[in-house]
Amino acid sequence: MTQMTNCMILPMLDSNTLIIRPGALGDTLMVLPALADIGRKASVTFVGRRPGLDFAKDFVECPMDFEGPGWHRLFMKRPDGHQRLPVTRSDLVVAFFGKQKRAISQNLKFYFPHASINIFPSLPPEGRNIHAALHIAICLRSSGLPVDTERSMENAAKRPLLGTGPSTITRNKVVFHPGSGDRKKNHPPDFWLALFGRFEHDAAFQRLRPVFLLGPSEERLCQWFKEKLRSTGADIRLSPEKGDLVRLLREAAIYIGHDSGITHVAAMLNTPTVALFKKGNVNEWRPLGPRVRVIRREKAGPQFLEEVMVAARLFVSTTR
Repeated sequence: MTQMTNCMILPMLDSNTLIIRPGALGDTLMVLPALADIGRKASVTFVGRRPGLDFAKDFVECPMDFEGPGWHRLFMKRPDGHQRLPVTRSDLVVAFFGKQKRAISQNLKFYFPHASINIFPSLPPEGRNIHAALHIAICLRSSGLPVDTERSMENAAKRPLLGTGPSTITRNKVVFHPGSGDRKKNHPPDFWLALFGRFEHDAAFQRLRPVFLLGPSEERLCQWFKEKLRSTGADIRLSPEKGDLVRLLREAAIYIGHDSGITHVAAMLNTPTVALFKKGNVNEWRPLGPRVRVIRREKAGPQFLEEVMVAARLFVSTTR
């Protein structure tokens, strides 16, 4: 919290950039490749939502919570001359919004009359078929920021953006994440029980401790999984805080999850990640990291289960 409050000194800087991109966890993580490429070449204030903001703060001078006081003024029909935004000065403003662009543009021009104002859609325009992170990098570069779009994507695919963690870490878990923020992306809970059963009886994974990771969207399923897994020895974690989540993912020899924000975190942490796409555009949302395998199937059947097992065995064989 102190770090957020200290950001109020930023208006005193000689030159700074304000980037506004409110969104869910996965949406916010898509900004990281470009922010990592910018590095110290620009002083950036980044405004986003938690929990994604907690991962972005290491890449910018000043992270700010979009849910904090004052940012609602961006959506007012008419700017209030007696009120101010939490940031009062910026030379360059780049904002990503899906709706209300006209009001937001008007208000940004009012609050930052001497700044260059750039507003872009939150996601790639329909038909572009490019990665969401590349879309953001292209927009930031077109605004004048020093972003090498190709290099930012290449580095995100080859190196873990969120670091590798302690070198002494023991990867002794298999983490199942059977949810996401959009139920249309999710395979049914019974699929995950069947997958867990395959792991239980496969000699390649006997040394791994199974963990079911449930987020806020899966809270309603927590009791169901507890009953189904009661006698199996599987652990269930519900909505862990950032530190606990990162620790768990770094301890995973294999992570398996839907197209979700937590899956993106796992990939960026260099955790061996099997990402399951039911719906959605893989080209736009493929997790970024050096150890990622994507499997796309709309229906969960025996062939799909076998594909997941093959991908998991490959990770186990290469990480021993």
